[in-house]
Amino acid sequence: MTTTLSQLRRLTRLRLGIPLSDNFMQDPVLDDHINLAIAEIDSEQRWPWSEVLDDVPITPAIPDIVVAENWRATRAVFDAQRELFYVAPGDLLARTSSVGAPPRVWCPLGDRIAIRPATQGDLTLTHYWYRRPAWLREDADQPDIPDQFAGSIVAKAAELLSMREGAGADSTRHHSEYTDWVTRMRRDVRRSTPPTRVRVRPGSWI
Repeated sequence: MTTTLSQLRRLTRLRLGIPLSDNFMQDPVLDDHINLAIAEIDSEQRWPWSEVLDDVPITPAIPDIVVAENWRATRAVFDAQRELFYVAPGDLLARTSSVGAPPRVWCPLGDRIAIRPATQGDLTLTHYWYRRPAWLREDADQPDIPDQFAGSIVAKAAELLSMREGAGADSTRHHSEYTDWVTRMRRDVRRSTPPTRVRVRPGSWI
């Protein structure tokens, strides 16, 4: 199953107890709150489905990485196998006099990731970054959030819509389920588990 905006709209109506044939809650209103719910989930933490890995060419004429319109944050920059260090803007400016040295540090400045020292030749860096979620408009549009977590979108959208209608008790109930979803998502997306520990019985030869 692939979750689409049309399906999220239907599920949100059902959660709010609104018949699918009822036009009390218009589609544009539902769509806006579904998108706001997705943005709220995205702000909870850096999720793995928002990760992007790009190979970016830089030159002496364009020594910095120009970020995409949907750029949210940079996690790391690599020169081959070597990771560049993140520094504050003041420390970055101190590197401008290092002529001929390979790039060693990076820092977000405006609409670009500044790389210093500036490269003296053509170079390809690897940019590891997070994107912002796309705004869903068409019925077939799909969120980046995996299908198994679609319930988090529905719960948050229902919470926001209940707040809009002044239904405080319903809003609290939806928020409680949304919080449960976020806790579950954080647990499920962990990239590692605790190490296996060998249990040795007293008197064992191991």
